[in-house]
Formats: sequence, C-alpha cells, structure tokens
Amino acid sequence: GVLVILGMTLITFINPMTQIFRGYDTVRKTDLSKLKAAFESYYEDKGCYPPIEMLQNCGGTDLAPYMDKIPCDPSTGEAYELFYHPVGETCSQRFVIYTTLANVFDPAGKEIPYCDNTYAVKSSDVTEAIVITGCSGRQLCSRLYGCVSGQCQLIAEDSFPVCYPSYCDDNTCNNKCSNPSYECVSQ
Repeated sequence: GVLVILGMTLITFINPMTQIFRGYDTVRKTDLSKLKAAFESYYEDKGCYPPIEMLQNCGGTDLAPYMDKIPCDPSTGEAYELFYHPVGETCSQRFVIYTTLANVFDPAGKEIPYCDNTYAVKSSDVTEAIVITGCSGRQLCSRLYGCVSGQCQLIAEDSFPVCYPSYCDDNTCNNKCSNPSYECVSQ
C-alpha cells in the first residue's frame, strides 16, 4: 500500500514537470522559427543579418518591423544564443541561433553532435561543422586533407573526416604522404 501511494505521488510530481518542460520547449522552438524568419527578412532588406547586440536585447523592439518584440527564453528570461560565422564580421552572412531544451528526451535535442539538448535554426548556407563549432566551441576544420595513394588530397570540406589520419587545413599533409603508414584509412 505504501509503495503504491509513493509511486502515485512520484508520477503525479514527475508528469506535470515533464509537461511544463515540453511546453517551454515548444515555445523555444517557435521563438527560434520566428527569429529565423525575421533574420531572413532583415537580410533581404539590408544584405546582412542583424548585429549580435539586437538579439541580446531580449524583450526589446530592436528587430521591428521584422518582429514586434525579441523573444526571451520562457524559463530563464535570457536571450537566445546567436553565433555568426565567420566570427567578428560587421556584415554577417551566416547565422545560427541556439537554445537548450529542458526535455532531455526530445529527439530534436539529439540532432547536433557534441551539443546535447540543443536545438538550432540557421541560415541556409551554414554547414554542420559551423553549427557544431557555435554550440560546442570545438574548432572543426573547413578543409581536411589526407594521404591517398601517396598524394595529399582534399578528403572533406566543412564536415567530419572520412578517414584517418587527416590534416586540418594543411594541403601538404605535413609532408607525410611518402610514408605508406600515413595513408588515410576509413575508420
């Protein structure tokens, strides 16, 4: 009897929290979708994406007329995370906007390697490597080279290596290709 009461109490406590987390995550995803649309409209008019400071002014009207009010995270009240590539450009041509999902079981939070519980929207020409760099801080190479048949060759662009060893942005493969033991082998 005691276990049944304890079990029912636990289910009653956990289930509403799960529903609250799902609700927050639905708002987050909707917010990011609206931000993406506003960013794209801004880009069409200005030829750049909005300055990073605009998104940081969560609750503000900096994106008007593209968006009445810049949304804030529904749980924390904080601004959503914005990443521009390349970093530091004054006229950004690529963006990614991130949020952390509260529901750790949401499959959308598992789509970005190295960035657990992260959901993102992005401009159309942003690669997976850029998305991962923005949320994980990992520097992925724009070009990977490897020794193929004794020659240093491009093996991947803006993605993960397809064989090992590989060399980040080094089109000489560190002058290792004359040695067969450095041949790039699929893993």
